[in-house]
Amino acid sequence: MTIEKIISANEKNFEKWDEQLQEHWDLPFHSGVTDPQEVSRIFYQTNDLLYAIAQNFITYGKFKDTWDISKCSHNVFGQHLYLNSEKLDINFYWGVDQDTFYIESFMIHPENLRHMTDEFWEMLLELKTIGKLELNCPTLLSPELRPFMENKTSSVFQLIRSFMLQQLEVMKNNPFGAEYQVNLGTLVMKWDFNTPWGQLLEQSCKAFKMLYSMNYMLWKISDLNRKKSINSI
Repeated sequence: MTIEKIISANEKNFEKWDEQLQEHWDLPFHSGVTDPQEVSRIFYQTNDLLYAIAQNFITYGKFKDTWDISKCSHNVFGQHLYLNSEKLDINFYWGVDQDTFYIESFMIHPENLRHMTDEFWEMLLELKTIGKLELNCPTLLSPELRPFMENKTSSVFQLIRSFMLQQLEVMKNNPFGAEYQVNLGTLVMKWDFNTPWGQLLEQSCKAFKMLYSMNYMLWKISDLNRKKSINSI
């Protein structure tokens, strides 16, 4: 289904979504709202809103995959759904955090980053044009490296830097090439609550499909290697 058809099919829900989002937004600021049943009602109502939007991610993506989007969680800042991909064995997080909607995705099989083509990096750059992109990277720069490698403006540079620094650490401590773990952190896409519903649907659907595709590219390398290993037995 095209983005235009998705927006058109959901226009009848926009007024309801306005009311649901407003109640979610109001709840933390209404100190008088302490009734557990009322708090629970708004929590599940917000889940319904997130679920209604998330269904469009699956419709738009046309993924050859099986999805479980029935689980949810919450914290002091907001709540989210787990969008579980059976094929990739990964959870994408779709939720609300303070005053934003967000999609968050770990980078699976990050050791395969060195095999990625320009298509992967083009998608990463395109994400920056359809929402606020944040890279939550676990690699910390030492004081010695900071003057040479610090960068706060380029997600591409930060991702490659994190990968290379971890690879260098592996080469130093594991020169015989045994299995090792690389952690590139998460990619997060955010949209303000005041984003029009049509725009949010368009951009979040596209962002989710790109995040899935990027993880699929990383997963595919390992899947092909696994199949080659099985066939060689």
